[in-house]
Amino acid sequence: MGFDNFNLTRVILELRYDDGFLYWDNCGATSLEIIRNFPNWKWEGTSIELSTFKEAKKKIELLFNIHHIRFIQNEVDNLNQLKKAATEIAPIILKNCQISTFSRVGNRYYYVLQIENIEQGKEIKKKYSLIEIPEKRLGLFGKDPKKTSFRVYVEEGNRQYRIELTTIKRIDGAGIGKLNEKFFPKIGLRIDIDFAIINNIDASDFSCDEFIQHNFKFLESNLIKLVYK
Repeated sequence: MGFDNFNLTRVILELRYDDGFLYWDNCGATSLEIIRNFPNWKWEGTSIELSTFKEAKKKIELLFNIHHIRFIQNEVDNLNQLKKAATEIAPIILKNCQISTFSRVGNRYYYVLQIENIEQGKEIKKKYSLIEIPEKRLGLFGKDPKKTSFRVYVEEGNRQYRIELTTIKRIDGAGIGKLNEKFFPKIGLRIDIDFAIINNIDASDFSCDEFIQHNFKFLESNLIKLVYK
């Protein structure tokens, strides 16, 4: 068992702020600057609530509004693509909306570990659950629990971590389309880990690239230790 057995299905970078009011004034100029500088990014729509862009080939989505900038990449084979997008595009939005301070920055990773059956996932989670509901009690609702999860929050100074382990079972059907088995296995253990820095963060000193890289390397070193003893 190695780190390569964990497939990275989704990564999110969120830059949150409290004073993005110029979104309403400068959204058009911001969108135009993004389109002209990055022609592979396609404008999806803009409203009072939200603006959305997509880079379809790299499966990256950009959303921004008065409260946050959010980059989302799905089926991640190359994390450098997300780091590059955030490093290049976030400064445009920050400049036009005159954002100088983040109230929170978060970086969320969804991994899927393919397993043989639901029981295997339950056994892995039992090792780490602080509170475990006995199956006898679950039997009051049904004899065959299909999905169980464990979630814990950890704080260290101005950093927060949220860890969730969940067993998943893929449901195939009409309208879903063909799914990539690598990222959507029939049965898996989903590991959802959210890194966050809270309190005021100087936007000019913050590096999206370094933040994502630091968190990824941390997972590379510790994810197997988290799931397996």
